[in-house]
Amino acid sequence: MTHILTEGRFAKALVCAAVLAVTALLTALMFTATGCAPQAAGERTPKEDPLASQPVDWSIDGDCAVCHAAEDALMQDANCPQASEHANLACIECHTNTDTLTSVHANLTYGDATKTIDLKPKEETVDSAVCQNPDCHGTMEDMAKLTADNTDFKDEKGKVQNPHEYSSNEQHDANQPVCTDCHKVHSEELQEDAMKWCAQCHHKGVFQCGTCHELRQRAAA
Repeated sequence: MTHILTEGRFAKALVCAAVLAVTALLTALMFTATGCAPQAAGERTPKEDPLASQPVDWSIDGDCAVCHAAEDALMQDANCPQASEHANLACIECHTNTDTLTSVHANLTYGDATKTIDLKPKEETVDSAVCQNPDCHGTMEDMAKLTADNTDFKDEKGKVQNPHEYSSNEQHDANQPVCTDCHKVHSEELQEDAMKWCAQCHHKGVFQCGTCHELRQRAAA
């Protein structure tokens, strides 16, 4: 008799378990169906900003920091002296190429500005004549005198080079640098930026000539 009762209770337990499992499955299916259900009445799809496609009303006197946030931050960062030492200057005092500036801003929209707060400049708008003005940094010769004792700029073999002493030779004379070739003012990597310029020719990272193609004395005929 006890055995029969035990089997009956076991059967009821199985039935209860099955009912609970089916209930849980139906509940899960209901939530899934609800999640995939069409948008309920009264809910609206967010509309696009009508100004997003409107051209930016850019002017040379505008606030550049609105879009060029990273560059503006470096102007206040003492860890980037080549930027922060110019912090008292307005952007247009260095970026004087207004024709290029006007051109590169012509096709920008307000949507571009909001999607990319930190727009990266793609065109060079600084003239070396501005940097080499007597009231600013002076000529390359003037700068070479100021950096004559510089020991930071050296090649992979330890040869120290005065960064502003661009010696005259056939290749150098044909490829005169401008200030911004080395001085990416809104960059914290002055040494790396300068070396990239030199490495275009000194691709072994060595300033001395003859280290790539060894010079040999030809025997006299």
